[in-house]
Amino acid sequence: MSQPEAAAVETIDRYKARILSNTEGKDPLEVQRQTSSLLSSLMKGRDADSLRRNPQSGKWSVAQIVTHLAESEVVAFWRYRQMLESSGGNILPYDQDVWEKMGDYAHADPHASLELFRLLRERNLQLLDRLTPEQWEMYGIHAERGKESVRHLVRMMAGHDVNHLEQIRKILEG
Repeated sequence: MSQPEAAAVETIDRYKARILSNTEGKDPLEVQRQTSSLLSSLMKGRDADSLRRNPQSGKWSVAQIVTHLAESEVVAFWRYRQMLESSGGNILPYDQDVWEKMGDYAHADPHASLELFRLLRERNLQLLDRLTPEQWEMYGIHAERGKESVRHLVRMMAGHDVNHLEQIRKILEG
């Protein structure tokens, strides 16, 4: 089953629960702080062509996953700021498969994608480190998932990191 097919089978509630379970007992900010260096370690010494190889038909390569992480960080960058600027506003979902096609992830430079991810993540962490307790509870209304606070999005992003780091480890070990 391809990633798009698998995503279509998983319900939104199951996705949320699965992603959030990845950070149980962990500090989501610390998870996010470590992701760039973990990705860098996993990719070290590997050329772009090897990182672009798909592990099997219908499955994303390391390059595609890292590019997805970078573009997901763009989304988080915008969502944090939307919630902080106008708590209670609408949050639009996006289709990762459409973004993958538009961004031509299969041919993306995985090392450039990692650098983009690192810079965006660093900037987001700088913002998050300055938040007041009240700002952590500011929120948006996600069109598919309902009310999501800044705190919740931080946990989702950390769980998303863990999920994709595990996928990358499996690909590189296989």
